[in-house]
Amino acid sequence: MPFMKKLPPKANVREIFGMKPELRRSQGEMGRIIMRGDSALTPAERETIAAYVSHINRCDYCYGGHSAVARNLGADPVIFENICDDVDTLKIHDRLKPIMRFAKVLTLDPRAISQADADAVYAAGWDEQALHDAILVICRFNFMNRLTLGHGLDPDPENFEKRGSSMGYNSERPDPA
Repeated sequence: MPFMKKLPPKANVREIFGMKPELRRSQGEMGRIIMRGDSALTPAERETIAAYVSHINRCDYCYGGHSAVARNLGADPVIFENICDDVDTLKIHDRLKPIMRFAKVLTLDPRAISQADADAVYAAGWDEQALHDAILVICRFNFMNRLTLGHGLDPDPENFEKRGSSMGYNSERPDPA
């Protein structure tokens, strides 16, 4: 149940942004660019990063929706069956693991991020633009997790697949994270 009486019991991100309508368009456009714009990271990889950050933050609302989106975009469902904080045991390809380690550090202890963390991403074959794109996803979902948790959105597991299949990224309608 949301913490604010003006929000409906099954509120979503659209309704939160509706409290400040001038944010609605810009947040939708930003989400579209970050999650679906040109990148060496596929949309499924970006959604997997988003789900992992949301898992680390214990944001079931965003984790449930974005893990469903990732699966719908072709991410292996096994990734999400036993997701855990330990990157080494995640069922993802080795090339993505340094990005997930980077995501974990940037999420949990941002001041601890180092050149060695970036170098591990580069050593896995990613370039600076790919790391930049990953950082944008990580930052967006730290923001979105705090937005949804701060407003008390109900994760509603029965709705994850529906949200996952309907999530869009356009400037008129921000994604329902």
